[in-house]
Amino acid sequence: MKFLVLHFNLIILTCFTALGVTPHIEKAFSEKYPEIKVSRWKSESNGAWEAHFEKDGIKYRSDFDAEGNWVETEYNTSFSQLPSEVRSAIELKYNTSDILDVEGVESPTHGTFYDVEFQQGAEKMDVMFDTQGKVLDPIRPPTEKGFFEYWVNETKRDSPLSRTGWTLVYKALFNLLTIFIYAYLIYYRRHHDHKMLFLLVAFNLFLFPIFLSSSLVTAGFGFTIFALLALVRLRSEAFDKAEIAYLLGAISLTFVNTMMPTYVDVPSAAAILLTAYLTDKPSIWRDNFQKIEIDYRITEKEKMLNHAYLRKQLSNEFVIEVRELAINRVFKNEVRLTLMYRDLPEEKRSGLTAAKEQEREEGVLEKQRLEENKQKALLE
Repeated sequence: MKFLVLHFNLIILTCFTALGVTPHIEKAFSEKYPEIKVSRWKSESNGAWEAHFEKDGIKYRSDFDAEGNWVETEYNTSFSQLPSEVRSAIELKYNTSDILDVEGVESPTHGTFYDVEFQQGAEKMDVMFDTQGKVLDPIRPPTEKGFFEYWVNETKRDSPLSRTGWTLVYKALFNLLTIFIYAYLIYYRRHHDHKMLFLLVAFNLFLFPIFLSSSLVTAGFGFTIFALLALVRLRSEAFDKAEIAYLLGAISLTFVNTMMPTYVDVPSAAAILLTAYLTDKPSIWRDNFQKIEIDYRITEKEKMLNHAYLRKQLSNEFVIEVRELAINRVFKNEVRLTLMYRDLPEEKRSGLTAAKEQEREEGVLEKQRLEENKQKALLE
């Protein structure tokens, strides 16, 4: 009996296929596309139908289920014809040379999206992007599982990543190189603050394995980072604007070195390093004030807390313009200061240096005259 029912259904389906599309599906198509003429109908095994038609020189395929409900409409396109946001998302996460096929899709559930097929080793993978470049499906594509997890999975099959085998090591070494240039060569050699140097390196290296293990950095994680920065600021001395900028730059380097593909992280990291080097370079910003902490030796103890006296002494001794100074600690014969200063223009600096040298020579001559007068007095 079951076989008779099955054969009967097959006969009915064959009859519908031979006779053509059912009237209620034709009506559903006409309501959806009232000005479009179907060039060809194609039946599916589950009773659904696919309408082929052309609009504005583009060939479309529109699917309707057996009840006449519109399922989706798709058309073939190319990577260059995708919206710029979608192209950017693909270039950021995938290699465009691995693209096999690109389709534009209109759906009653997802709206307009794009189905891109990639060659991943010996397998093929479809990824759906919306018009803004957000991944719709799969929810967690391989490249968004975190680089470490992605690397482990890729090494199990024949892929460019497994054939090189050293990409993970490269990420770690490249991060060490960039944070050394950033924290030591750019920041420390200008500001000489070893505590801030440690903070920059620590933030970078502590966050590196976190970013590496999961690239799904949410807004909550971003708020956590800023809360941590606020806590550091509350439990320590206040940061100035340059220190905050350097700290954010160290975090950005970590993000770039872990999240970006290898062909993107080099120019991105170079942009961060170049920005820090140029925007905080004293020779470019000649009127820029520098901040430094020094231990200044002073013999007149009663003047150790005299800001005006210290400002004048430092200005004259080092030939600089002192904008602000703060007394951090007083020792037996020296005082620790945080000094904000800038170099004087070359002409003024040369003049003050010459005047200081002349004053020193006059002091030496005066001392010699006093010694000669003393010798004469003893001889008499």
